[in-house]
Amino acid sequence: MLCYCVFSYVDIVKGDMSLLELVQALGSYLASEEAGRRSKGAHVLSDVLTELPESAIPAQATTRLVQFFCARLSDATCVPHVLASISALQRLSSFTDQCSVDVLRALFKEVHVQSFQHSTRSTAYKLLDQIIQSHPQVAKMMGDDTVLGFAQMLDGEKDPRSLMIAFQIIPKLAKLVDIKNNADDIFDVVFCYFPITFKNREGDPSSISPELLKSSLRAAITCSAHFGEMAIKPLVEKTTATSQSVKIDAYETLTAATQTYSPEVFASEMEVLIEQIREDVVMASDEKVVNAALDTLEAVYSVVSPAAPLTSSAAGQTPEIDETTTSLDYVLKDAIFQLTAEEVKNSDQVGKLLLAAARSSAYNCNVVSDAVLPIVVERLGSTEVLTLRRELMDVLNYVLSASCDISRKAECLEADKDNLLNIYRLDASVPLDKEYSFLHITRLKGITLLILMPQFLDKNETSLALQTISRAAIERNEDENVNKEATHLLVQLSQSNPDQVQTTVLPMFFTALCEDMVAVHKIASLLNALGAIGVAASKVLLPILDGLASVITTGSLALSHYVPTITTIRKMIETTAATTNGDTVCPELMTKVVAPLLSWISESPDTGHQNQHSIVVEIAKATAAVFSKLDTETQGQYLKPVFDRYSAIALDPDNTSDPLCQLLPLYSAL
Repeated sequence: MLCYCVFSYVDIVKGDMSLLELVQALGSYLASEEAGRRSKGAHVLSDVLTELPESAIPAQATTRLVQFFCARLSDATCVPHVLASISALQRLSSFTDQCSVDVLRALFKEVHVQSFQHSTRSTAYKLLDQIIQSHPQVAKMMGDDTVLGFAQMLDGEKDPRSLMIAFQIIPKLAKLVDIKNNADDIFDVVFCYFPITFKNREGDPSSISPELLKSSLRAAITCSAHFGEMAIKPLVEKTTATSQSVKIDAYETLTAATQTYSPEVFASEMEVLIEQIREDVVMASDEKVVNAALDTLEAVYSVVSPAAPLTSSAAGQTPEIDETTTSLDYVLKDAIFQLTAEEVKNSDQVGKLLLAAARSSAYNCNVVSDAVLPIVVERLGSTEVLTLRRELMDVLNYVLSASCDISRKAECLEADKDNLLNIYRLDASVPLDKEYSFLHITRLKGITLLILMPQFLDKNETSLALQTISRAAIERNEDENVNKEATHLLVQLSQSNPDQVQTTVLPMFFTALCEDMVAVHKIASLLNALGAIGVAASKVLLPILDGLASVITTGSLALSHYVPTITTIRKMIETTAATTNGDTVCPELMTKVVAPLLSWISESPDTGHQNQHSIVVEIAKATAAVFSKLDTETQGQYLKPVFDRYSAIALDPDNTSDPLCQLLPLYSAL
């Protein structure tokens, strides 16, 4: 049979035999009463069709071949090879819409897909997928028949590879066909796989990723609003599972469902869902579960809450929450209960829940802020207990963060601006007592949020706030975590407020660098902070490097700090040169940073520093990094005077005592 297959293939390509003649020649096999002979005949045809180029298959033969193969789908013995043959024909431009109709009807009617091996089942799914993609109008025209036929094909499938194809078909079907009448049929055969778990086979190239299979199933379950009423209750029930992976899968599927399911569907299970989310967040047994739960909370509130203007409660009064006010009550009632208790418990978890709810929409941000702010302000004004103040400020920070996240401050915040400024005390000094450090860190985070909040602080208030954070980063503190947190916040602010950081923050750092008797560890801390800020925010990179070069070349810096400062400059330059915009930035770095350093070291080669060699080497490395990004012409402008000086020194053996000999490493680097 193999020889016959090769012979037939060659004859057809040469034009010595037509496909239809090949079918006739195989008649004794195809019409045989022996299943084995029929299978062999079908096998030859599928092999030939798979290998033939499109030009070797006449357009008029396609329809007749499709009809022939459709008739053979009733013969279970031949089905594997017939499906392969139809798949080969399907790629042809002569495979018409009517061919697609004939194939789908025969496939759905004659082939019990689940009775075959995986390879055949996979071919059937792929054939359906190919027809849906290349002839979508056919799938749409057949409507319910397509949906029911596919549901019948899938029912009972267990192989992950076939399931992957099937799950990917469902969203395509839902987009093409109105599945309303048969949504339950599709849903029943799909949702039974949720949650899906399996281990891929190591070393098997055909193995699929468990995560990819999960996401494909999730997309199938959430692709149509018609699945909503059937899916929501079992999905919510799955969030109570003891398995963390099942919990996460359920939460992520609910989050995805908010894009398609109607708000009414979620509203029916809202109370149960929020209670479970609250439990998972408070228990905090696994960070991934907590994050998935909070993402679901935010996503669900974004679709179930109204987008109407909020009527703010009277200033300073706790808003009354009516039973029918809003679905946010499920979160707010518990939060208000916690915040008004004598001892605030789970403040971090309460804050996270409020943040997720508040940032789901501008309206929800107003509701949450208006409910929580008066309570926190009142309690902070009446207590000096450090732990309680920190817990209340933690919650307040989360609420303020929501206004920053949605880039729109809550309406009630403007009325409470004076209270907020009093709480965070923008002009307060840094407490040295370690007992206060945890509260001070919380305060610094809050001040940062006030700066980030759109149009909340005026220019002078912003400057005062930045000075407070800068002092926390610069000044000595018994708890170094205060300095680290302040530096981290300045890095964040340098990205959002680069101009104000340049005019307010950087001068404070340069002044601190040049103070008398600055300890080595403080210099290291200041330089690390400037390095982190400069690398994070391109707009302040050049001012930082320019400022560092200036304190060196003007002699403002103590000699003992030259090496770490120039090393910081070199590291920042090397990092910048390695970025995608290095070619753009380096010419300016050469002019404003490297060139002044070159002039300084060339004019004063003997700085009197005991590590003079290290200074020269660091400048040489920084110069080489910038030179690597300059064009030839620009390099030449700087190289000629450098080369002349290098030649004068290197070629004069009697000039070893000249201080300029110190610069040989610099010239060698270029």
